[in-house]
Amino acid sequence: MKKFNPDDLRFNPPNFDENILQHCLYENYGITGHFKTLAGERDQNVSVTTQQGQQYIFKISSFDELNESIDLQIQALLYLEKNDPQLSVPRQIRNQSGQSYSTLISENGHTHLARLLSYVEGIPISEFDHLPLDAIKEVGNITGRVCAGLRSFNHSAASHFMPWDSLNELIFTDELRQNYTPDDFKPLAEGHLMRLQAYTMPKLLALPRQVIHNDGHSGNIMCSPDSPQNVTGVIDFGDLVLGPVVVDLAVCLNSMIDHNSDILGATAAMLEGYQKHTVIPDNQLKLLYDALAVRSILTVQLLYYRTIHHAHDVQKLLEEDFSGTIEKAKIFLGFDRDVFIDYISSIKPQ
Repeated sequence: MKKFNPDDLRFNPPNFDENILQHCLYENYGITGHFKTLAGERDQNVSVTTQQGQQYIFKISSFDELNESIDLQIQALLYLEKNDPQLSVPRQIRNQSGQSYSTLISENGHTHLARLLSYVEGIPISEFDHLPLDAIKEVGNITGRVCAGLRSFNHSAASHFMPWDSLNELIFTDELRQNYTPDDFKPLAEGHLMRLQAYTMPKLLALPRQVIHNDGHSGNIMCSPDSPQNVTGVIDFGDLVLGPVVVDLAVCLNSMIDHNSDILGATAAMLEGYQKHTVIPDNQLKLLYDALAVRSILTVQLLYYRTIHHAHDVQKLLEEDFSGTIEKAKIFLGFDRDVFIDYISSIKPQ
């Protein structure tokens, strides 16, 4: 089992001054524009709007982010661009030397990789507190399409350690279990953790894997400002990992349930959309409840870790709504597992 190492939880995006970023952007891409700071767990992210109204995303990676992991993101986006050019995801923009990234040196001599990406229109679907079932179906549609687009993609870094990988087994370590599971959540979590560790995790680890997006939560699904049913794209490929497709589905569905209290209805809608492109085998569907449980517990633990060790990042912590996350996790983990499994067993791909 994976041992807990705080160095693995690298939630430390850089914080370059805007003037330095403007210079880097112009020198490498010949672009100037208005900057707007965006949230970033491991990257410093800004949106750039030129005088002509063109928009881009400028991402500067932390110095301790492995180059191979950044190349994984770059190559995955290039692969999707080639194999599904109509899929609405960010596109890599090469610099004036023809490279997919540029370099930025900090005052203390650390090298950071900087990337320019196209802008995906819309607003995060998370801005809608409630999502109707037809919107969740459309989220399933586009995330299933991304999964299908990555089906034959391979990269040597896809097996890297990722904090948000549901199968990294961090949830079972004494450190996260005892020190980063809130007291009011611990009894409920423990009841699930014992089953997950003894029964489910070995089954999940034995499943076939492919590169999955692994980050289809509502903050990374874009939609029209006036209609969550009009999904416009998927962003943020920073959590790519080699994993079973049911884990990719669970990451997204876990977030959709946060926006619709009809757990079974949201699951059916998500599956209907997702399986238009990526069919979940029956042996994996039977593990969906537990894959959701793993994601729910991991989310609470990692966000609790951040509230303790990254308390300075007040705006980010407010956006993550830790107390709301706990309450929503309690709702799902309190839902009858057998009822859920029986229900999805009756659902067949359209």
